[in-house]
Amino acid sequence: MKNRRNYYRLLQVQPDAPPEVIRASFRALMKEMKQHPDLGGSSDCAALLIEAYDTLMDPARREAYDREIFRRYTKARGGAGQAGGRRPPATQFCPFCRHPLAREARPGGRCLACNSPLPPAQGEKTGRPPRRSISRIKREGSIRIHTEWPSPGSEARMVDLSPSGMRFISRVKVAPGSVVKINSPALAAVARVSNVAGEDSGRGTMWVVGVSFLAVEFSDTKGSFFQASG
Repeated sequence: MKNRRNYYRLLQVQPDAPPEVIRASFRALMKEMKQHPDLGGSSDCAALLIEAYDTLMDPARREAYDREIFRRYTKARGGAGQAGGRRPPATQFCPFCRHPLAREARPGGRCLACNSPLPPAQGEKTGRPPRRSISRIKREGSIRIHTEWPSPGSEARMVDLSPSGMRFISRVKVAPGSVVKINSPALAAVARVSNVAGEDSGRGTMWVVGVSFLAVEFSDTKGSFFQASG
């Protein structure tokens, strides 16, 4: 890594952004926001953007960069604190990346480390319908799952969905009881794997995974999801 700039921030994307989002953001910065030297931008700034883009678009380089960012972040957090270098023991943690939280989460809260939605404190109202008031409905769509952080994640396909959980099909096997991060246009969630079953697709084993949400944010709680009957 040539410098200590955060490539995700430079390209204005989230750490779990897929390649197509990174590519679109890079092009927008270089052309629409005129960061390219031919359009009046700084050569140094353009070089940083190109360096960031080349790194994040290469899977091996991106994985190595994510590991370096994680080590840098945790080292910085470990040295911060109160007098004497001590920090009070954390009692609240992100359910996915285990990043210590400064306070109990509130509805709409996100982890500062992995941007996962956080479960509300006990007794907080979420504004969502009771978990069993709406049955699971068939709903297909592309999702991205993360089994660790930081990581680019892997593509999967949603099979069905309810306010309390979902099923998806993945080429990546996940362990029952593990916690995963899920992102899609419909929702962002942290979920615990409740069951896994293998199926032969003719092109290798696919895994049908059932999860229960620990924390979830739906993109539109008043849309067709809550009105659908099946």
